[in-house]
Amino acid sequence: MKVNLLAFALCCILSHVQADDTRYERFYLRERALPQGGNGGSSGICVAGSLSEECGAKKNESCGLCSAYSLECGVNSECVEASTCTNSICGGDIANTREPLHCTPSGLSLSILKNFEYADVGVTDSLVKLLGPSDPTMAAALVIVVPHGGSLRPDYINDRKTNDPTYCPSGGCRVSADSYTKQIAEQIASKFIQNYCKVPYLIINELHRSKMDANREKEEAAFGNAIAESAWTKFHEYINEAQTHIQTEFDTVYNEASIEGVRGLVFDVHGYAGTDWHNEGSDFIQWGYRLGKDSLDQNAVNNCPIDITSSSTRGSFTHARQMPDESLECLVRGPKSLGQRFNDQLPLSLASSMTCGRGLPSLDYQDPKAVASDPTYCADNDGVCSYYSGGYDVKVHERMDWDNDPTFSGIHMNTVQAELPRCIRFATDETRNAVHEEFADKLSIALCSFMTDLFGSDIC
Repeated sequence: MKVNLLAFALCCILSHVQADDTRYERFYLRERALPQGGNGGSSGICVAGSLSEECGAKKNESCGLCSAYSLECGVNSECVEASTCTNSICGGDIANTREPLHCTPSGLSLSILKNFEYADVGVTDSLVKLLGPSDPTMAAALVIVVPHGGSLRPDYINDRKTNDPTYCPSGGCRVSADSYTKQIAEQIASKFIQNYCKVPYLIINELHRSKMDANREKEEAAFGNAIAESAWTKFHEYINEAQTHIQTEFDTVYNEASIEGVRGLVFDVHGYAGTDWHNEGSDFIQWGYRLGKDSLDQNAVNNCPIDITSSSTRGSFTHARQMPDESLECLVRGPKSLGQRFNDQLPLSLASSMTCGRGLPSLDYQDPKAVASDPTYCADNDGVCSYYSGGYDVKVHERMDWDNDPTFSGIHMNTVQAELPRCIRFATDETRNAVHEEFADKLSIALCSFMTDLFGSDIC
């Protein structure tokens, strides 16, 4: 939804909009400050938001549930819905669902289009693969990227170390794999074919992250190893090659800022342990748009909405945010956002958990900083849990000239990162395959619906 953003910034600070209580029973909204003298008792105020047993037990019967981090709830407290810029700007948006076509994908499958191998006496290893449609006319306008799902640990590539002073940043290097992301990405591609008779592109780094990290700049990614450097280069060349195929097949479109962008999406699949969260790991899918927790903080007045503070070169969706009737605020956490679309498609296999698979950010959980600072969810000693906002892949492949120090000029392609929680990736030994299959099915619908609303029904 397009609005006069500067005018709205002032308006949304001053106004609160009452909303239907039932709509917010599972929503996570920022807490409205208590008035003077409102520290409990009959004059206290609960803010309707996410689930809270303590607050819910005391709420007025006519109220919705109260904020999990509001401790001032009185027995007879009044319940007040919290209004946010997101609700006010994006509340009228309609997320159309691209229903599965129930087509017959006869002869359609993922084909290996490119395969970068290491070959020596008695050894042939596949290091990086580009998969996609054998016939480009049967492509979906989607590039699925798996940088950390590989398991190959060859002796001919030295191990990366977590604290190498030559290659690691001050916070150290990461060397653990994102378990099951390769399998899940393959399932997503398979479900796309089954549901829409279109074949997405899929790029897989087969090397374990201890050998090469495809989501970092080359020096940190490969530690100076020539074979790892070649694999890193091929990984990113394959992404760009898939993007170019999509550009050829689906063309580009100019947005209202005269920025040219490819009609399609790069979807970067990751997994995170989230051990600083409760439940032996956070349950949320963390959607990354290269906007950190502070940028998405709804308690910061100058973040109302994020279109104002996020320049056209900051964050992803640098093209989509200025398409007709779109805004970055709504694309990131409105009804049409990927996070909310998957919330609305939530698989039954995840329904037993209150938060597993829910999007952060999304319309339901709009503020990653508030959630990551809430002791209901965060168990970290310093009181602030991790939120992954997007890394190297979604940054450089937002531009088609990724290897030429990408700037704001040139042709764009929208990118997004998804950090999948352990409750989806691992599930249990008995349910893992079923959870992966149903998750991939519902996510394929959310992805196709998102792209269709942006670019039209021929996309997938």
